[in-house]
Amino acid sequence: MSLHLNHLSLLTDTNEKNQEIADFFANVLGLPVRGNAGEGYAEVDAGDVVVSLHRGALIDDYGALGGTLLQFESEDVATDIEGIRARGGKVVLEPMETDWGSTSAYVAGPHGVLVEVCKMHG
Repeated sequence: MSLHLNHLSLLTDTNEKNQEIADFFANVLGLPVRGNAGEGYAEVDAGDVVVSLHRGALIDDYGALGGTLLQFESEDVATDIEGIRARGGKVVLEPMETDWGSTSAYVAGPHGVLVEVCKMHG
């Protein structure tokens, strides 16, 4: 398996909550924030790992809103997902092509943790 962490994401259920979290990172912690959290997505430059702020996720019915999404980059999403499934992982979103140019799949972890296995194209 060739996974490596490239984003840690915080999931909210409203744009307002997403903006409040972005304001905390920018105004209180003094970290650069790119994007528009009030419209649903922004990224905080936190050094080695990007903290993504999401209103919603590719699957909102999992119950992860208010939870954590760890995004792992993969060279081969389908193969990595099959390996995770073989080790007892609960795949809650099969590999799919996204509108923003990636292949993504989700794996459910305990206590609201959601893992995205993804490969960016282009």
